[in-house]
This record gives sequence, C-alpha cells and structure tokens, in this order.
Amino acid sequence: MKNKTMKKLLAGMLSAVLVLGCLAGCGKSGEESADTPNADASEEAEEPKEAPASKADGFKIAVGLPDSGATMFSLMSNNIIAMAEAMGGTVVFQGGVGASADATIQFVEDQIAAGVNGLTISPPSDSVLTTVTTLCEEAEVYWGITFRSIQDDEVREFVESSPYYVGRCYEDEEDTGYRVMANMNKSGVKNVAIISMAKGNNTTDLREQGAQRACEEFGMQIVAEARDLTQASDATNAAESFLTAYGDLDAIFVVGTTGAGMHEAVAKAISDAGKSDTVKLATIDFPDSMGELFEQGALITCSGAPSWGFDPFIISSVLMNTCKGTPISDKPVNIAIPMFDINEVDTANKWLEKYGDASNLYFETDYISQTLDKANNGDLTEESLTGIVEQFVKDTVN
Repeated sequence: MKNKTMKKLLAGMLSAVLVLGCLAGCGKSGEESADTPNADASEEAEEPKEAPASKADGFKIAVGLPDSGATMFSLMSNNIIAMAEAMGGTVVFQGGVGASADATIQFVEDQIAAGVNGLTISPPSDSVLTTVTTLCEEAEVYWGITFRSIQDDEVREFVESSPYYVGRCYEDEEDTGYRVMANMNKSGVKNVAIISMAKGNNTTDLREQGAQRACEEFGMQIVAEARDLTQASDATNAAESFLTAYGDLDAIFVVGTTGAGMHEAVAKAISDAGKSDTVKLATIDFPDSMGELFEQGALITCSGAPSWGFDPFIISSVLMNTCKGTPISDKPVNIAIPMFDINEVDTANKWLEKYGDASNLYFETDYISQTLDKANNGDLTEESLTGIVEQFVKDTVN
C-alpha cells in the first residue's frame, strides 16, 4: 500500500511538471510534439481502425501507431492483426497520427475507457511514462513500449515496478546514427545538414548523439539543421536553404521524420539545384523509394530495423501472451531489435521484395499459433523470443 501511494504521489508530481511544460511550449510549433520517426504528421482526430474480431470473448489490445495506408504502416498493422487473430484476440490502431505527450496520454485514456486489456505505445519522451504507468495500473491494463528506451533511471525503476508493465522493444539508436555518419565518411562526406525531429524526442536525440560522436572521430561537421518538418514541401524548402547557404555541403542526412515523401523531396531539390554529383542523401529508416534512390545515385547509405513494423509486432506478442494469462516472463521483457545498413541497390531491392509489399507476413499464422503463443508453446521465454528476433534479422535480405 505504501509503495502504491508513493507511486501515485510521484506520478502526480511529474504529471504536473508535464502539464506546465506543455503550457510553456504553447505557440512554439517546433517544440509541441515529438512524433515517432517516419510516421504521417497529421494529428487530426480520427476513429481508430479496428481489426475484425476473431473471438467475441477474446482479449483486445490497442496499438498507439496508425494504419495510415503507407506501406510500412500497413505492413505493421496487417502482421499484428494476423497475430491477434491467431492468438484469439482483436486489435485497434491509433486513429490519425500524433505521438506528442498530450496525444499519447489521451490515447491511453481513451483506450482504457474503451475497455482494452492491453496497450502498446511509442512514448515521445520519458516524461509521459509515470502518468501512463499510473493510469494502466489503476485500470489493471497491461502495456508495453515500442521503439523506445527509458533514459531516466528513476522513471525506469518506477515503470518496471508496476505489475502491468510487460516490457519494451528498442533499437540502438545512438550506434545507428554513428554508423550512418561513418558510412558517409567512407564516401568522402565531411559537411552534413540534418533533417530531424524536435529536440526532446528520445529516438532522434540518440541518433544525433551518435552522429556527433562520428563527427568528432572523423573530422566531420553538422553545418545546419531543420526540425519537426511535417510534409514534403517543408523538406524541399529545407534542402533548398541548405544548398543555397552552404556551397561546400556534401550530404543531407534525414535522421528522422514524420512526413511522407521527405526523401524524394530532398533528392529532387538536390537534382533541381544541379548538385546530384556532389551532394548526397542518407537516412535512418528505409524509405519505400529506396531502390530508385540508389539507382539514381542520390542515396548513398541508410540504416533501419529489419522491417519498421517488426518492433511493435514483437512487443505486441509479449503483450498478447500476458493478456491471455500466459506471460512469457514474470518480469519486464527487454528485447533489442538489431539495425543494419543498406548501401547499394541490390540489397535494397532484396529488402523491398520482402517488405515493400504490405500483404507479406513476418510469420505464417500456424507458426504464430504454435511458436509465439505461450498457451501452445510452454518453452517460449524471453531468451527464445530474442533468438527468434535474431534469426529473423539474419534472414532479412536472404
């Protein structure tokens, strides 16, 4: 009882700080939201898209990511829907897009009110996690984190002490930022402009830390930046400004973005400026046009997870098992999803053959039922699930 009282007290204090922070940010559009990289930027309220029910009395989870129609999102949602159906449950996805602090908490509150048994979220920062922990604990709703680490030690301890927190999937974002810069350095790049999210986004902040570490090691420099862009025209304007202001610019690095068509817009701006031979494009997260951009000679390196939707798929499998009453572990599960680089068109095309089609499944439904469902596979553990992830990554472009 004392522990729970202290949790509520701490959550209340931090929630107050969050509210004050949000109020202080009013009027600063570049600082209001910290969205998931490579998500559609619109934050219009829409009804959540719901998968068809497989069992009326089964579990129901909600995923705080949209099925926006873009290939990467539809691939994610189709796979999670297939898994939910194979395991006897249903799933809804966030209606519209927006992962600001306010939007994240609103999503959690709305889905709890709708009666879900579990939630998968991608929090923009650690500041929302105490509130989410308290909301879910009071409602007895299980939840997990996708795409994010927890940087604050006190917040991590608070979150992991909750019996309703199932764990997280995450990537080594700092190492990925470093590797992309190192790959550019091998191609002779020294002066780089970046397109990234607003400061305070856990993912892109870490990627930029890695990029800066590479700058110090290789004598490179980030000469300009554009943040929190929401549409392709914003990327065009940013790229044109970079190219005009910095005659010695070697590359534009899309560290993270929420807008569709950003990579194509940057490549076109470079081409229109007549600088395709001297200024290149790099990115984290694989764009749908990756093959074409490599063929054009615009893109020189990119890095990403084996499939963007694989991270939320894996943590949702942990969540579903817990909601069924057959958790794979009695403590929070932490699974790192390895990122890997693609530097040329042949590998890009192999990847696109698998994950450029939203109808492709990561695993057949029989495999999901027999292997990923703890009720049917008593040997499923955090260690065996990690092994499945590692094998999946090895097979990505084979």
